[in-house]
Amino acid sequence: MRHIHLAASLVLTLMVVGCSSNLAQRAKALPDWYLNTPDEETALYGIGEFEGEDLGLTRQGAEAAARDEVARQMNLKINNMITTSKQMAGGEIDAAVVRAASNQIVSLSASHIKIIEREVITSKKVYIVYALAKMPIESLRDQAKRTLEQEEIKRQLDVDAELQQILSSQVDQLNGLREE
Repeated sequence: MRHIHLAASLVLTLMVVGCSSNLAQRAKALPDWYLNTPDEETALYGIGEFEGEDLGLTRQGAEAAARDEVARQMNLKINNMITTSKQMAGGEIDAAVVRAASNQIVSLSASHIKIIEREVITSKKVYIVYALAKMPIESLRDQAKRTLEQEEIKRQLDVDAELQQILSSQVDQLNGLREE
């Protein structure tokens, strides 16, 4: 019985050491931008990671994840901007309408998201792909202005002259820094 416990302990120890060694190697192979994602006023950045046996599909998965992260940041910024503007103007906030307007702006802006870095790591028969996406904040500002000037959006958001002025000012203040 003692030998079984000793053998089980030895196997478990080897597994833990092997796994931690593999994790340490993986951490060393990470691109610098993966752990230190750029944070600047002029652009939004997103990182993506995907693992698989087919390099093409793995690359697509990593790029999609990076673009999704940028889209989530855009959505948060636009939602917060519209909500803050409505509060400043003293208007009622309909979360569904705000979400719909935000989603429209994000959807129309998504074509400006570009993959600027890729890193591929091969481990046995598996590919690990990392991708870094970037979108200039100016593209988001431009699309937000165009969308918020549409009559249907104005009607849905109940935009009056005061709110239009606040929204315009808030759009101009959009930046690429991450929101807490």
